[in-house]
This record gives sequence, structure tokens and C-alpha cells, in this order.
Amino acid sequence: MSELLTIRDRIRDFLRKFDEITTPLLRFIAALVMFNSINTLFGYSDLFDKGMVTFLLALISALVSGPVVVFIGGVVVLMNTFSISTEVALVTLVLFICIYGTYMRMFMNCGWVLALVPILYLYNLEFAAPVIVVIFAGFAGIVPAAFGVLLYYFSLGVKDVEGILATATDETQFNAMSYIIDNVIKNKELLGVVAAMGAAIAIGYIVYMLPVDYSWYIGIGVTGLATIICVPIVSSVLGTPSVAMGGVILGAMLGILIG
Repeated sequence: MSELLTIRDRIRDFLRKFDEITTPLLRFIAALVMFNSINTLFGYSDLFDKGMVTFLLALISALVSGPVVVFIGGVVVLMNTFSISTEVALVTLVLFICIYGTYMRMFMNCGWVLALVPILYLYNLEFAAPVIVVIFAGFAGIVPAAFGVLLYYFSLGVKDVEGILATATDETQFNAMSYIIDNVIKNKELLGVVAAMGAAIAIGYIVYMLPVDYSWYIGIGVTGLATIICVPIVSSVLGTPSVAMGGVILGAMLGILIG
């Protein structure tokens, strides 16, 4: 444990010493990962699928604030959905207005959580999110984390609709739009993941705030354990398909290690 703390302190001191270089560099790397992930989830436009465009977007993101980076990501997603149809883009626009209208007023500094959760989903490590959110965002990270889960499931609905619209008539186009909305609003699996993550984050943050020694470290462990416990309980209560516990445990342990 002491070796891990020593490594942590050295990394922290290095980042602080060369802050003017490391901060834009880390922001560039994070933005590059985000835009590549967007291309994986919403890669319907040939323009944004080009490596040079992705590089330039990441370069711009290295020079602006976090909320602006998230906004740029939202614009890229919206432009990708325009490549499918105007109707899909309209649904995407309404979704983003709801997201930005909620989190921009109350959780502006936690916008990175919104981008992090879908990225973790791509690597089947989504259950590392609760611990990471507790550490870096606290209780305020619950709402952006929920929107991140929502965005991932929305991408799955868009992918299905893209296949439907390829051979759809005008009548079935409307049905396809209904499908993408139902895939988000009536999806019990989505609700279960949001509930489990929200509960784990809340429990971990409460422990972290307790006036006891080492509450920070205890909170990290408790959040990971709460994630492992809450996921099957919520899944059972809502009657959603059973979650592979191996992935839940792996994600939670990764979150604890990062913590």
C-alpha cells in the first residue's frame, strides 16, 4: 500500500510541476479517446471518421475547458445522426437539449462523467464508473453518470434504427422513431444500471463524508463493494436479464485500483 501511495505522490508532484504542459496533453489524450469512442458508437458520417478530423478536434479540445469539450462531442454525435436521417437527428437534438439543460445548470464541472461512462462501456468496464465518480465528482456525479448510461443505450437504439431505415418505407420510418424512443424510455436494463450505479455512488460518498480516519480509502472500498452488491439486487427487483458478475467484479476492482 505504501508503494502505491509513493507512486501516486510522485505522479501528482510531476503533474503539478509541469502543469502548463501536462494538463493540455492529458486533455488532448482524453479528447482523442472520446472522439474515437464517438466514432465507434455513432460512426455514421464519413467526415468525422477521418483520422485527421479526429486529431484536429482533439487538438482544439486541449485548448478549451471541459464543458466545451463535452459540447463539441455532442455536436459531433448530432452531425453523425444527421447522416442516418433528419428524424433521428431531431430525436438526438431533443435528448441533448434535455441533458445540457439539466447538467449545465447544476453539474457543469462533472460533464466529463457523461463522456466517461459510454467509453467504459466500450471496454466492458462500465462498473468501474461508480468508484471513479465518487473520487473525482462525489454525489454530484450521479446525474451525469446516469446520462452517460442513457447515451450508451441510445447509441444501441440508433444502431438498430440505422439498419431499419436502410430499407424502410415512410410508414415504417415513424415506427422506427418510436422504437428508438421506447428503447430509451422503457428499457428496464438501462433503469437497472442507473439505479445500481446511483446507489453505489451515494453509499460510497456517504462513507467518504464520515468524520473518521481514512474515510477516503474506506469510501473507495465501500463503493466498489456496493457496486458488486447493488447490481444483482437491482437486476432481481426489476426483473432484468442477469448481469455477468465477472464483468461487474472486474470493473469494480479496476475502479478501486484507480482510486
